[in-house]
Amino acid sequence: MHGETRTRRARGAETSPTHGEPAQAPGARGAERDTGVPGGLAADADAHGRARLMAAALELFNRKGYAATTVRELVAAAGVTKPVLYYHFGNKEGIYRAILEQALAEFEAHLAQQAAATGSVEARIASLLGGVYDLFLQHIPVVRLVHAVFYGPAEGAPPFDFEAFHRVYFAALRTLVAEGVARGELREVSVDDATLLLQAVAAVCMDMELAGMPSRPGRAGLVRMLELVWAGLRAADGGSREGTR
Repeated sequence: MHGETRTRRARGAETSPTHGEPAQAPGARGAERDTGVPGGLAADADAHGRARLMAAALELFNRKGYAATTVRELVAAAGVTKPVLYYHFGNKEGIYRAILEQALAEFEAHLAQQAAATGSVEARIASLLGGVYDLFLQHIPVVRLVHAVFYGPAEGAPPFDFEAFHRVYFAALRTLVAEGVARGELREVSVDDATLLLQAVAAVCMDMELAGMPSRPGRAGLVRMLELVWAGLRAADGGSREGTR
């Protein structure tokens, strides 16, 4: 997925694909309460409606596809009314974007946390990749949705910059690899090649989990395979260097 930025807009998708449903601005509190969210229920709508709608949307988008899922089905599955959906998201596209934006934000937060960590480069890279694997396990339905839209046939899903996941991941990992080479912890190798190699090891573990293979490496397998990579990347001496390739 690396390379030029890709977004997916399916054939027939409009700029605001509401599919027959009225588009409304998320959070338009007064308007939504006037159309069916009584004041006494507003607190419940704020606390629970958003989460229920996102969970229902994720399940329906994965099972039926974005285009085939209706607003009526979304609110029925979430146990809320249409005004609650409009209150939080504006329309169906708003839920779709919120699911992906939340996943990207969590991903970026993990990478930022690892960037601020201390310790050896090897330990920080292992922690970064292990954390990415853990996030993957926690959000497999989101990963399935990303794969279905990005790699699957066009079906009316709104555009989204899926390449953002790759860009922030590659940049965070590459920074650590470059630091390791500069400090003499890693051999003088192509920083880009080493970064892609490390990503590939984690990707194999995640792909096998996603495919439900009978024999999967799991997190322990990821650790073992990374040890093989370190055996080839570790510098023979502990000297310090200036610059990277």
